[in-house]
Amino acid sequence: MTQATYVRTDTIPLAQLTPFPGNAKRGDVGTILTSLTRNGQYRSLVVQETDPGHYVVLAGNHTTQAIAAHGPGDCGMTVQVGAEERPCGVCGNQPWEPTARCEVVHCDEDTARRINLVDNRSSELGTWDETALAELIAGLDDDLGGTGYSDEDLADLLTAIDEATAEEEPPPEEQPAAPDTTPGAPDTTAAPAAAGDPSPPLPPPPGHVLMTLTYLPPDRDEAARLVVAARELFPTEGAPEIVLRALRALAALLDSRHSHDGVVTVSALLKAAGVDRP
Repeated sequence: MTQATYVRTDTIPLAQLTPFPGNAKRGDVGTILTSLTRNGQYRSLVVQETDPGHYVVLAGNHTTQAIAAHGPGDCGMTVQVGAEERPCGVCGNQPWEPTARCEVVHCDEDTARRINLVDNRSSELGTWDETALAELIAGLDDDLGGTGYSDEDLADLLTAIDEATAEEEPPPEEQPAAPDTTPGAPDTTAAPAAAGDPSPPLPPPPGHVLMTLTYLPPDRDEAARLVVAARELFPTEGAPEIVLRALRALAALLDSRHSHDGVVTVSALLKAAGVDRP
């Protein structure tokens, strides 16, 4: 078995290209043709040179079909991009015979079959960061031509993200009832919580206010571990002072990005955190 060896990049007439025998993937040729007319052929086909002037398409069979579906130019089609009218990305609105840009390789038949299989399979094995995908689509300002996505696709994606976010949010915690201050009423403010129930938050000391920080469970555990570690270094101070010092140090780090060299020093961090350097 021989690995694929790159030979050259060439523009080859479609008449010299043969689809891969037994190609099992069924692609959306219409979507690919729409992309080609808008974006042009941004990715080469991968073809195996079997004989001089004869090639088998290993990867890009549906792009080949889309170019064939376009046919010879001038197709007369233009693409509206904002206020600009652009020519067809396939033929350029010029006389044109169907050709494709190809990466020509030499390999044996076993490797050719493996290349065809993995090219079709690898994209299916990937996953999506749906939030990042939605941001990419929404960033095109409602002009989704040549992307394979529609306004309805974006709306469905945003709905799915909202539903997933709602499922991840924990239910709101019930606030403890106000203590009964009627003379003679039992004192319940210091009653221990039932087993497995979270204890109600303690009232802040005089002159202090409550501030709630919300974490996902893994982040909450890490934050608690770091606070405990910080308390061991600063045993005379509580969690609020530790968090405040961390925020001051973060502010110093961010401010350093605007300095002439972008370097933050240990002294600057300690000074921002209000720590006397030993």
